[in-house]
Amino acid sequence: MPGHVWKHVLDVEPNRHLQQLGEISESDAVLTRTYFSDAHMKAAHKILRWMEQAGMTAYIDAIGNVHGVVEGSNPELGELLVGSHYDTVVDGGKFDGAMGLLLAISAVKAVHLEALKRANKLSMLQWAIDNVSPDEDIDLPIRAVKGLLSGSIRVVGFCDEEGIRFKSTFLGSRAIAGTLLKHNQLAARGADGRTLEEVLATSGGLTGVVVPNPTEAVQALALKPGSVRHYVEFHIEQGPQLEAAGLALGVVSGIAGQTWLAVSVEGVQNHGGTVPMPLRKDPMAAAAEAITAVEGTCLGSSDALGELSVEGEALVCTVGSIKVHPNQVNIIPKWVNFTVDVRCRREEFRQEVIALAEARIQAVCARRGVNCSVTRTHNAPPVHSDGRLVSKLQEAVRNAQPMIQQLAAAAEDSSSSSSSSSNACSASGGSDSSSCTAGNAGSISSFRSTQSEVPVLLSGAGHDAMAIADITKIGMVFVRCAGGVSHNPAEYVDPRDVAAATAAFATFMEMDVLDWEQHSDDSYKPVS
Repeated sequence: MPGHVWKHVLDVEPNRHLQQLGEISESDAVLTRTYFSDAHMKAAHKILRWMEQAGMTAYIDAIGNVHGVVEGSNPELGELLVGSHYDTVVDGGKFDGAMGLLLAISAVKAVHLEALKRANKLSMLQWAIDNVSPDEDIDLPIRAVKGLLSGSIRVVGFCDEEGIRFKSTFLGSRAIAGTLLKHNQLAARGADGRTLEEVLATSGGLTGVVVPNPTEAVQALALKPGSVRHYVEFHIEQGPQLEAAGLALGVVSGIAGQTWLAVSVEGVQNHGGTVPMPLRKDPMAAAAEAITAVEGTCLGSSDALGELSVEGEALVCTVGSIKVHPNQVNIIPKWVNFTVDVRCRREEFRQEVIALAEARIQAVCARRGVNCSVTRTHNAPPVHSDGRLVSKLQEAVRNAQPMIQQLAAAAEDSSSSSSSSSNACSASGGSDSSSCTAGNAGSISSFRSTQSEVPVLLSGAGHDAMAIADITKIGMVFVRCAGGVSHNPAEYVDPRDVAAATAAFATFMEMDVLDWEQHSDDSYKPVS
């Protein structure tokens, strides 16, 4: 097949789709695409169309997930489940979630083309494929690709991972994992006062079809137990390690466990000009010292209360929110509330960290004569990637290198590195956009997408894979992003890395659903 066809499917289309999806927003000023908004609905239907063009049967389910399904010739193999989310944070970036989903769609199209070539069935589509224009998408009719793959594939665009609308995360992935009701998420309430259940029952979400019994509808979304062979998700790294190593792709060993603490410090509210310093019961000063104590705990500092060896634990602690009452310049506060987010590799160690941090907070408050309470508001155990999937994904990245080299050479021939970034910026709305600034700033003269080593990284951020891990084995691949920046309009992935990731994803799918006999997972038990 001509090289320009592979470039079109693995490079041109996913990069263009990223820019097009990034233009769908609730605001003209920033990218915001929250659950059940008009922009969210528009994006869902755009994704559905791209799935159909890749040769998939596509539909939107009752809760807003977008499914693209390919039925394999051997249903006993179970489904390869892939995807990511298509909602965003407020004032977010174009790549978080969306990139992994769009890569999956393009990878399915590439695998279908490879299957057509192997089956000598390209002739009826050859002219259209060979002569597709750069601004068009290759459209594969479902009838032309039906039954060509051994294994089945289900691509899912998860409707809500960020949890902005209902303050409750993983709504889409928990729905198909069958755990949404266990987490009581139909009762999650939005800023308008309505619950998710009420919205589904009155407006029908994205489908516009009222759901008379949301509980039954959600139960029906759960995938059949044992039907999924494994789940794979590609995602921007949201960190700086790959960029620092000069590598485009890395495989994820697992997702860090996470605990949130709500700390309340209560003192005595009084006049800021009349109470001598030694006589104050100041919760602000106590909170400041307590926050520093938490930081010290996570840096491995020692005191009379203890010491922890943090090396190799990937421990991070964040105080991300502080509230003060009455929050006036001339008043000693009555109370200060702050949050702590603790994440690390091992569950047992995280509990040790939390115990020591709580002890140090209480010690600060006792010495200062203020009252403290520490409440755990969220706890998620770590999730580990399947060892065989980690190896298989590393193999896929290595096997994809010849194609990645071809794509890189084609990019060199067509334009310089700067014009490649400029083209992406032009599609996103102009060279003055923050994402273009980040992309140009993040470019390095020794940029390369090809790589001989495939590192294994721990994810400190949560992903839909955490929810899907309840029903099957999971694996993830990280893609380099400029400066490690995410949840920010400056979020940026170089178009060459998008192409490299798509090629690696397509290679994995080819191994998994075309050449499964050579790359089979003996631990999988077929559906009975």
